[in-house]
Amino acid sequence: MMNDGRVHPAAAATSSDFSGEMNQSQSAYSSSDPSSSPLYSFHFEKPVPPPALPHGQPKQQQQQQPQKPAPPQPGTYVVQVPKDKVFRVPPPENERLFQHYTRRAKRRGGCSCLRACLYLLLAILCLAVLLAVAVGVVYLVYKPRQPAYSVVSLAVSGLAGVGNASAPGAFSPGFDATVRADNGRNGKMGVHYDGAGSRVAVSYEGVSLAQGAWPAFYQAPGNVTVFVAKAKGAGLRFSERVRGQMAAAERLRSVPFDVDVKVPVRLQLGGVKTWAVSVTVRCAIAVDRLAANAKVVSRSCSAKVPFLFWRI
Repeated sequence: MMNDGRVHPAAAATSSDFSGEMNQSQSAYSSSDPSSSPLYSFHFEKPVPPPALPHGQPKQQQQQQPQKPAPPQPGTYVVQVPKDKVFRVPPPENERLFQHYTRRAKRRGGCSCLRACLYLLLAILCLAVLLAVAVGVVYLVYKPRQPAYSVVSLAVSGLAGVGNASAPGAFSPGFDATVRADNGRNGKMGVHYDGAGSRVAVSYEGVSLAQGAWPAFYQAPGNVTVFVAKAKGAGLRFSERVRGQMAAAERLRSVPFDVDVKVPVRLQLGGVKTWAVSVTVRCAIAVDRLAANAKVVSRSCSAKVPFLFWRI
């Protein structure tokens, strides 16, 4: 035991007669926050032993007589308890802080989603601007122009005597069109024509006559290419109206045909070859006769190419 009435925690722990109210020691640690100390100090007041019974009273009566709690004897003892063995109730303001931070986290979550959408839109806008700048640079450097196309001749076969009553009921028409493609206005751009996936269709007044393919070839910058596009039909039977119209047009030396072309095209810009795009061409051609030596009397063509600078 210490001089001021305090005992060491070990001595207090071994004593079995300690009871009373626990009071936190203010002199054990000078810090105002007990949680900052690894140990806590409590005061125990030592109880006073019960008063002795009068001399000569039987022992049985002594045992039967109830003991009255004696007033505590003055004296203070210190017991130190480890910090991890003390459980505290959080203060009420912690609940308010938790609700405040929860609401703020929800607001931040909504703002984060909006911010992400804005960043995405900004990135798309930047990409669009960069793409427009790249297209402008390519246009200024290469100055692409559409090639010039013209039909030199159109040979017709398989329709001889279509207006005669004695002509066979089934016809197998064929068309050989000689086309001239002039890429002379493009000094830095070449054109690749892909035969795979191309289609050439010939019709008369909405009646399909023949189908074929566009030949595959590469047209260098400043090059002029002349080629033949062929289309063939088989087993066609015409109505009396169509046969009469074709015979009358041949007598007038102006038989009209519609030619529809769809061909994949790739552009060669220096060492870079672009992706394939479909070029659609529609031509209205009239010949003077339905024969292999037919001559073109009128022609008009229009094409659509998915490039802003290329319109035929």
